[in-house]
Amino acid sequence: MKPTKIITALLTLVVLIMWTGTALSQSATKESTEKAITIAGILDNADCPLTETQIKSLKDLDLSAGREAFGTLYDIFEEKQFEALKKALGTRPGRDDRPDRPRYLMQVVVFEKEKCPLTQKQLTELLALPNERGSYQLAREIYTEKQNEALGKIFRNRNR
Repeated sequence: MKPTKIITALLTLVVLIMWTGTALSQSATKESTEKAITIAGILDNADCPLTETQIKSLKDLDLSAGREAFGTLYDIFEEKQFEALKKALGTRPGRDDRPDRPRYLMQVVVFEKEKCPLTQKQLTELLALPNERGSYQLAREIYTEKQNEALGKIFRNRNR
């Protein structure tokens, strides 16, 4: 074989390897930002997984019950799990001398139950929002159409 053919073949191989590596890297980055955020995933990562009873309680949680459902939701978790959720989802101040709560817990639960979970990218954008009442509208711009519809159903039910 002539040296020019060998060099051409090697250069082609190098370009192919670089292109494949770049494509795989972009794919991995996309997957990590599109990774679904779930309660079980958060708690597994924090080494305090859900128990079978908690899994059943979350599955049976009736979101149409409005405020009562969310009161029940907070009672499902043990203290270590609650702290892990606050670390992963941010915190919002409790009202009326109640403790701080995980900031996006309700959204994660609602979206998970409606089969349109938050992605890591969305959660990162949400955590960057100011922690004040007006940020609700900004958050709605981050949610998908299906996620906004899911929240709309819950909030309509909460106002009964």
